[in-house]
Order: sequence, then C-alpha cells, then structure tokens
Amino acid sequence: MKRDDTQVSKGAKMEELLRAYFLKAGYYVVRGVPFVYEGFDVTDIDLWLYSRTSSVSREVTIVDAKNRKTPQAIERIFWVQGLRAASKATNAIVATTDKRPEVKDFGRDLGVVVLDGGFLSKLATAEDPTENRLSDEEFYAKINQYSLSKLDGDWKGRVVFSKSLLSKGLSFDNCNEWLAQGKFFAEHAVTKGNQRETALRCLYLICSFTAIALDFVMKEASFLEPGERSKFMRDGFTYGSRGSAGMRRVLNVAMGLVEQHANEGPAISRQVRVSVERQLEQLNTAALGEFFSKNDVARALFSVGREFEQLALAKEFRSHNFASVELKSILFSLVDSWHIDRVIFSAD
Repeated sequence: MKRDDTQVSKGAKMEELLRAYFLKAGYYVVRGVPFVYEGFDVTDIDLWLYSRTSSVSREVTIVDAKNRKTPQAIERIFWVQGLRAASKATNAIVATTDKRPEVKDFGRDLGVVVLDGGFLSKLATAEDPTENRLSDEEFYAKINQYSLSKLDGDWKGRVVFSKSLLSKGLSFDNCNEWLAQGKFFAEHAVTKGNQRETALRCLYLICSFTAIALDFVMKEASFLEPGERSKFMRDGFTYGSRGSAGMRRVLNVAMGLVEQHANEGPAISRQVRVSVERQLEQLNTAALGEFFSKNDVARALFSVGREFEQLALAKEFRSHNFASVELKSILFSLVDSWHIDRVIFSAD
C-alpha cells in the first residue's frame, strides 16, 4: 500500500526535531537527500548540513538519525563513515536512542559525533518543529495536490532529483542543473496560476540549493581580483566545473576522433564546433558571472540560501515580494537570465 505523504512516522518526527535544532544553530539544512550511484537509489541522507565557518572555509555534515528500539548504533557509525566519504562530506553525525557511553567513545575514535539517547530525549521536549514549517511529507503532499504534476513535467521527481545532487558535491555542474530545474518552476509559476504557490515553493527550494552551491564554489575565488572573479564565475556558468580550458580539451579529443574515423570527418567536426559555440553564446552567462562576482552578493549567498529554504517550507506561504532585498536581487538576476519578465513573474 502506498504511504500517504502527510503521514509522519516516529523516525520522521525525530528528523524534523533535529532539523529544527540545526537550523537554530545556524546551519543550512536539507532533510531526506537521496544518494544515487550510477542510477541506483542506494540510501537517503537523513539530514544534510552546510555551514560557512569563514570566508575561505565551508563544511558539509551528514546526519544519520535512527529512532528505533534497537538502533544498532555501532553499525550506524560504520555506515555513516562510508556515506560521508562517498558523498564528499566533511563531517558525520549519528543520532541514536542508544545511551551507552561506549557508543560515544567508539564514535569519537572514528571521528563521528554521536548524539545519544540523552540528547534526543531533551530534544523531544522542544516545540513542535512543524508548527510554523512544513515537514517534508507535507511539502510533497502539496505537490501531489496538483493531480497533473506527474504528467506536467513530474514536479515531485524534479525536486527529489534536485535534492539528490547535493550528495554528489557542490559544483558548477550541479549548479547549472539546478538553474535548469529552477527555470522550469519559474515558468510554471507564471503560466499555472492555480498552482503558483506550489511552483514558487519548489523554485525557492531549488534556488536555495543554487545559492549554497555558489557560496561553496566562491571560496576558490575569494582572493581573485574582480575581473578574474567575474571570468571564473562566467566560465563556471558556461562550461561547468571543467571551465573553458577543460571543455576545449574534451571537445578537441571528441572532434579529433570524429575527424579520424567518420566519413567527411573534418566537415562534421567544424559543424559541431560551430553549433556548440553558438549554443554556449545563447546561455547569457556573462550577466550572471558579473552579478555573482560582486562582493556584496557573494557575502549574502549563505544567508539568502537559508532564507530561500525558509520561504519554501513556511507553513504560511509568503512570496519573495516580502523577502529581503538581497534575496530579491539574486532571484531577479536568475529570472532575467531565464528571459522571464520580472513584473509578470512577481504579479500576485
């Protein structure tokens, strides 16, 4: 039997309590991040945390939370260590109902923080985290209320896929994929008036991923001159993580094979190169690179990422029209890059 998305299990409730705890501690938090390897759904990261500790330091922490009578805490410590390495996370945390001091000692030996049963018992007395925020189950239920969401581009599938990219690492490649997904929901926010709120919630969530990813990659450009930083960002938006040099190397190898082995290889190679260059020119990435290379924009990315996430999951929906100046500035720069009219996009 298919489980109702609004049904919140005992384990899910603990995850929501932990999410609320880490949000209050200043982290950016995403719950239920799928870890996919070569097309196989391996597992879910219960909580994915991101923190900006300095202008040049960022940390990703994964949390494995199990609320069971027999939590098998020692096994979970082994498990989360492997998942930390596979997801390229900096740190790992296990939250368990087990109260044995040996569990915390074992976690300490392996460099895994253990939040034990004593901590979780105190956490359980905290305020209901879903009083002002949607749980993940409630968020997905809102998407499912649109009966055609599966046929109309698979809204939930897009959100789940976008979440899964977090477990692959924060990079320009994933950032560019989030921009493509964001464009989909921005267009539907304009064209599907009766589903505008849901489309905007999905857009805000994906924009939060984008802001956090850009905050992460910007650490590499912290000490670059403004012109170099703008070029770095423009190259990332245009060519992905490889940059222009990496893209040319890949293209040269591929076209070299075409020229050697295909009939009329040189002619086909020239046509492909021209076509690729034309498509890259149409991406309009120069404006994005210039905008996100500004110091004030870069400094605001982490806080704006948290704000986007809050907008997406607020129980009482409030659109970006009531958000901070920094958030609106970043959102409208993306809307412009998608060739969507700002006025039409923001009309309530």
